[in-house]
Amino acid sequence: MSTIQSSTEHLTLNADGSGKDIKFQANGVEKASISSAGAFTSTSIDATKLSGNLPAIDGSALTGLASANQAQVQTHLITTSSQAITAATVTNITGLNATITPSTASKRIKVSVRWSGGRSISNAYDSLFGIKRDATEIGNPATAGSRPLGITSSASNLDGGVSSTTDIAIYSYIDSPATTSAITYYATYKHATSGLTLYNQRVKDDSGNHNTEYTTSSITLEEID
Repeated sequence: MSTIQSSTEHLTLNADGSGKDIKFQANGVEKASISSAGAFTSTSIDATKLSGNLPAIDGSALTGLASANQAQVQTHLITTSSQAITAATVTNITGLNATITPSTASKRIKVSVRWSGGRSISNAYDSLFGIKRDATEIGNPATAGSRPLGITSSASNLDGGVSSTTDIAIYSYIDSPATTSAITYYATYKHATSGLTLYNQRVKDDSGNHNTEYTTSSITLEEID
């Protein structure tokens, strides 16, 4: 038998029997309850009325939270190499690529490229760097006549890649791939002159002298909202 009992210090509500709840109603409508295990349930709690120290919260079972602080980042650094460039052909820079799998189809990918190196000819004009998503060029401006297209040119005009400092190109692009499949992004290079050799992380002169330095190049992929 359920009972209500009062004393000088306590008011006791006893729901007698296993699995019995203490229920609180207003106008016949249940507003809250206390289970036999001690769990309190309320149909509405005014958070503005809460005060005092709240218990520690265990977030291991929480769902539906934004993942803004769980950014996915992929970075790849490459070593020294040289490669032949065909005139006006978009060529993947050797090793300068990275792969990422977006967590949702709405995620965007920021692709950041830092290339350094040299070339076998001095006319650095008509020299363009870009990005490919798998086999597709991205980030280029709209076509305008016969103008060559790319994301950026190099920082300076080289002197043929002999005993001089390496050239550099730093650029980025934010892509919206709309997929949850793995994607590989490639840094690319093209030049108007055929027979050019691209030297990655070094200048043309690789004699080992103090003024024929080595540098590094990298590609970084960041998943963003």
